[in-house]
Amino acid sequence: MADITYEMLLKRQSLYKKAYAFLCLILILSIGFYSYRNWMEYALAKEGLKQNKEFISALSETAGNEKAAYESEKDNYDQFDKEIEKKLSSIYPVGDDYAALTRQIDLIEKNLSKKNSVFEIANIDYQNPVEGSGYYILPFNMSIRSSSENFTKFLHLIENSGALTNNIRLMDLSSITLNFEDSQEETQEDLTNFSVQVNAYFQK
Repeated sequence: MADITYEMLLKRQSLYKKAYAFLCLILILSIGFYSYRNWMEYALAKEGLKQNKEFISALSETAGNEKAAYESEKDNYDQFDKEIEKKLSSIYPVGDDYAALTRQIDLIEKNLSKKNSVFEIANIDYQNPVEGSGYYILPFNMSIRSSSENFTKFLHLIENSGALTNNIRLMDLSSITLNFEDSQEETQEDLTNFSVQVNAYFQK
């Protein structure tokens, strides 16, 4: 009877050991799974934080570059705007500014007049300004002695006046009269005397 009881105790003790070992294994696996899951969450959070820092750094760098580019473009735009204003003040000034207009006409004469191709301007006569719709007109007369080729160039300059590219005062021709001049030498080109009425424009 004692042997049977002892044997039962041994079996029960063995069963308890197995149950305890199984419970310990379950506990270890649970702790391991929990630790692994938390470690993965931590790793993902750490990686996300790293990516956020890199993104913020890249964004800050991009913002800095954009700001520098904007400042550069703004400076270029301001410079361009000043150049446009300067050209506008020359081709479409505030006030008649006939002194500057006279200098410009003298420059046109100088550029067109060549040794073998005559272009001469004389008797510039400015008249009283006339008010237009939102602008003023400065009429003036002048006499031109020129070859046909040079006078054609002069007409082209007047036609394209007011453009920002040539920087010539905005003008147009209201009348042209001419008188042919006989050449004195066979080698001399035919010259014509022109009397032109010109309108120069300026702002109110």
